Amino acid sequence: MNKIIIVEDEAVIAIRLQERLTAMGYHVIGISYSGEEAMAQARRLRPDLILMDIMIPGEKDGIAVAKSVKTELDIPVVFLTAFSEDKIIDRAKQAEPYGYIVKPFQDRELKACVEVALYKKKTEKALKEREENFRTLAENANDGIWIAVRKGEYVFANRRAAEITGYGVSELLKTTIQDTAHPDDLEKIKEMFRHILAEKPFQRQFETTIIRKDGNEVPVEITSARSIWQGQPAAIIIFRDITERVRAKEAMEKANHELELRVKERTRDLEIKAKSLEEMNTAMKVLLKKREEDKIEIEDNVLTNVKELVMPFVDKFRKTPLDGQQKTFLTIIESNLNEIISPFTRKLSLEYLNLTPTEIQIANLTKHGNTSKKIAKIMNISPRTVDTHRKNIRRKVGLEGKRANLRSYLLSLH
Repeated sequence: MNKIIIVEDEAVIAIRLQERLTAMGYHVIGISYSGEEAMAQARRLRPDLILMDIMIPGEKDGIAVAKSVKTELDIPVVFLTAFSEDKIIDRAKQAEPYGYIVKPFQDRELKACVEVALYKKKTEKALKEREENFRTLAENANDGIWIAVRKGEYVFANRRAAEITGYGVSELLKTTIQDTAHPDDLEKIKEMFRHILAEKPFQRQFETTIIRKDGNEVPVEITSARSIWQGQPAAIIIFRDITERVRAKEAMEKANHELELRVKERTRDLEIKAKSLEEMNTAMKVLLKKREEDKIEIEDNVLTNVKELVMPFVDKFRKTPLDGQQKTFLTIIESNLNEIISPFTRKLSLEYLNLTPTEIQIANLTKHGNTSKKIAKIMNISPRTVDTHRKNIRRKVGLEGKRANLRSYLLSLH
């Protein structure tokens, strides 16, 4: 609840005013009937607002007391008066009051004036705190900070800005952007500044060089922003000394240049060696290609000989009368032959495995996940016929008598 002191020499009016303010939700903590009494109460009670009648008895009238209250205690004052002459109002303005109410007044006028005064004071307090926080941050920042207005005059500079430029803070406030900008970048910086004040798009960050008081140059990185300084458009310029960064960049460029020279020399040596290696590689590729062709030829010969010269006789031999031991030996021989040619078989197409056109079609449908029943429907043959062909396919690819999945095997073929 906001605390208010009433300064009014007429007791009836003061009490009536107290009742009205209390009804509005304010806390009237004191009533004074003279300027001296008002100052004493203000010092002791520290109210949030003082309603001050201009014409009060004592050595000081309400305007004089209001000036003292503002200067000494920083407490907002709203004037109450039955007079509205221009001279009185002009004098009242000098006290910088937070409001002015002419008697008689309505409750809504009183409430509005009090609310506005309290809100204005709250806003000023928040603004003052923000300004103090800004100054604290700025003075402890590692970067230089300037605030410039109008034609580039500096109105604020922090300690770090003075250190980087070699000026004192007070000296910087007597300079302009033109005094510190490098001639080569002056027009660019002035254009940026004009765009900031005119609320046009501008380049917020770039690198430039500033001129110190002693004439030496300092490379800096600038970050700028738009702001307001005491009611007028302003530019905040934050700049960082990047001398070490520039030196490191120059050293890196020099090292890169030296490295490029060494790389070029080394490249020439490697090109000579590469040419020799290329010739050796060409010869090696020819030999490897020949070896691969020989390998393929051997594999084809082995597979062909087994498939065409051996396996047919194994099949014929199986059809002759055999005893149990002979059948066992025959199965072992066939299994071993299949083991020998299986690495070659996986690399061959279905056509090379001596499959019939029907078997190739069924093998492809099986490879794509179709069941015997579905294959029969697709090919318009009986499921039994499909099963017979599947059995022949398993035999020809070497899966007869094994638990291996036919589809998985077919998917493994290249």
